[in-house]
Amino acid sequence: MDRNGATCTNGEMLAVLWEDKPDTASLHSHLRNLIFDLSHTLEDAGVRGLLVRGRSTLAIDTSKVECDYYNFLRGDRSTISSYRGEYMTQYSWAEVTRSALRQQAAASQKGGLPSYYVPPTGL
Repeated sequence: MDRNGATCTNGEMLAVLWEDKPDTASLHSHLRNLIFDLSHTLEDAGVRGLLVRGRSTLAIDTSKVECDYYNFLRGDRSTISSYRGEYMTQYSWAEVTRSALRQQAAASQKGGLPSYYVPPTGL
């Protein structure tokens, strides 16, 4: 979600999800199992094509997701005005995005969105 649909390698996902653990074959296997389980859970719920899997990579098709973060990035004024600084606060890696969202929300209140933050794009 944070990368706006951009492809992530398995190594990137491991570093973000388990930043305090060493990169081992066991951890790679665990990640592959999680992705497999997620894929099947989504399919069982009738959600198809959301995950875009490649060789040791994963992305999401953002056209199949409705969320406030993507609405914010598209410039939806209602979403921007309701933003209160919360964004994946439990993850240290999300601080860069959180800071950019705060700055964009503040700039929006002054009449426009700054152009310095461009989130990674995917599909």
